[in-house]
Amino acid sequence: MPVRGTTDAPKFDGTTDNLADFIDLYEQLADDVGLQGLDHIKGIICYLERDDRELWGGMPEAQVSNYNAFMKEVKVMYPGWDGKRRYALSDLQAIAHEYANKTMPSYQELSNYLRAFKKIMQPLLAEDRIGKAER
Repeated sequence: MPVRGTTDAPKFDGTTDNLADFIDLYEQLADDVGLQGLDHIKGIICYLERDDRELWGGMPEAQVSNYNAFMKEVKVMYPGWDGKRRYALSDLQAIAHEYANKTMPSYQELSNYLRAFKKIMQPLLAEDRIGKAER
């Protein structure tokens, strides 16, 4: 396993947005070396920053050898980690309001707005959380 802090090591910045990528990379590396049980759990914890190490390591599931149960409880602490229910209509309205008050003198500014809006709109549409009127 790569040493924590090196370029090949998994990195978790403590945010929901980063969790899935962090887990995926860690699990690939752990599978390559055959980590199992408690070693699998201790392995992922060692890649965390101090506050997250304390949080994850203090969970009762971190003391047993069931990695899947441990990760299930970790994921509960990060709603939206899988990309679902990550945004609300208010997020879409906030983007629209932010850009409504800006001048967009270039295609680049307009493009930035379009990408920011679509990033939030697409999951909301896919989950039927907004209708065509809100687009």
